[in-house]
Amino acid sequence: MAIDNSSVLNEVTVAMVPWPEHGHLNPLFLLSRFIASHNIPVHFLCLTARNHDLKKRLQGVRRNATVENLHFCDLSVPTTETVSDKDLLLENLGKSICEKCHLLSKNTGKRLVVIHDCLMITYISDLDSIPNIKCYSFHCFSSFVRYSTTRQVLHIVDEDQDKLIQELGDEFPTVESTFGPHMEEYIQEEREWKLNSGAVLNSFREFEDKYLHSFAIHTEDNSPVWCLGPFHMLLESSVDLYNKSASLEFLDKQEVNSVIFVSFGTTTTFSQEQANELALGLEQSNHKFIWVIREADDKRLDAEDNSEGKDGKVVLPEGFEERVEGRGMVVRNWAPQLEILGHRSTGGFMSHCGWNSCLESISMGVPIASWPVHVDQPYNRVFITNVLKIGISVWKWSRREETVPAAAIEKAVKTLMGTPEGEEMRQRAVELSNKIKNSVSHGGLARKEMESFISNITNN
Repeated sequence: MAIDNSSVLNEVTVAMVPWPEHGHLNPLFLLSRFIASHNIPVHFLCLTARNHDLKKRLQGVRRNATVENLHFCDLSVPTTETVSDKDLLLENLGKSICEKCHLLSKNTGKRLVVIHDCLMITYISDLDSIPNIKCYSFHCFSSFVRYSTTRQVLHIVDEDQDKLIQELGDEFPTVESTFGPHMEEYIQEEREWKLNSGAVLNSFREFEDKYLHSFAIHTEDNSPVWCLGPFHMLLESSVDLYNKSASLEFLDKQEVNSVIFVSFGTTTTFSQEQANELALGLEQSNHKFIWVIREADDKRLDAEDNSEGKDGKVVLPEGFEERVEGRGMVVRNWAPQLEILGHRSTGGFMSHCGWNSCLESISMGVPIASWPVHVDQPYNRVFITNVLKIGISVWKWSRREETVPAAAIEKAVKTLMGTPEGEEMRQRAVELSNKIKNSVSHGGLARKEMESFISNITNN
């Protein structure tokens, strides 16, 4: 049931503060659109280049309450090159965000609700001087990741996870091998953060509920936690269906569950040697595939000039595309991932296990061949393969510095796409997908939680 927000417009305005990289931007952008659809003005505060990319996604979308209430605040900061300068860039970005929030509060005269990426608290401490403000932290990582890292840092006992760690041995990731040495400092900083009205997760409560109490461990208070995900299902049509891509046309010609989708997100770049092994593995598997090849996004924190950066084009083995023609398709740069995963012909997903990709795959009922690279991805791999049991590992995490050979890739594809084991994973993924769809539908538990959050930010 939608909330009547006819009077809300005069009471509250929302400022969205993302961490300025795409894996963090995308879910907050979807959440922004959902909030704006409730007749609430939403201001998206981000780097100019990032906002430019997001604005393009709204092109062709019919004008409605969502579009009319969504405003982009472009922030410019000096371009930097070194790691230390990136810290300075973020400090300057934080100052610009705080200045914009002060202006929004002053000029509108409304209560200001700030929904900020949890990683931004270091840079937005000046928000505490704004009267009539409420801040909610957004967490783009899974609760399983947060729970696992908190346990390691604070040495919390949990027999279930201790058993899992014992079973996996050095295949269970450590904080040092993923997030680096500063996690304890971050936990302490988050505990000391005073502007905490609650936490927002891009997750599904039914399969992450066990791990949600880690938020109380972090914050040492009883602030509420909302699981509003998967965010891409908040809007009834968050995918552009107007321009059908060649990849979808390819899928239309294939049998049900016969194609594996291969994509590694926007921050992963393989060496030429690794690309060759991946090509060979896909070819030797004799299964149908769509492989998205792209350089890691050059427009990161130190590339505000929106330049294309180096060419860096991956060269495929000679004759590869000719040999796989008809059963394999190579896509360079962008592909409509959510639509591909939702297509009846897609039966598997070889992925880096970024959390957004995991949620999209689960919600579409597609099992995962996991190939994590860094940060939260190795934990997500454990969650997918050992907790939910809807995926397999392509390669051992303990051997992550090695080039993954074609034989391992071939075996993973064949297991996921052509064995009873893979079919069992697919059925479990479909069952989870159905639970998610029921939960986000009108009257479902997730939908009620979504509306509870809207009520909280508008009425408290």
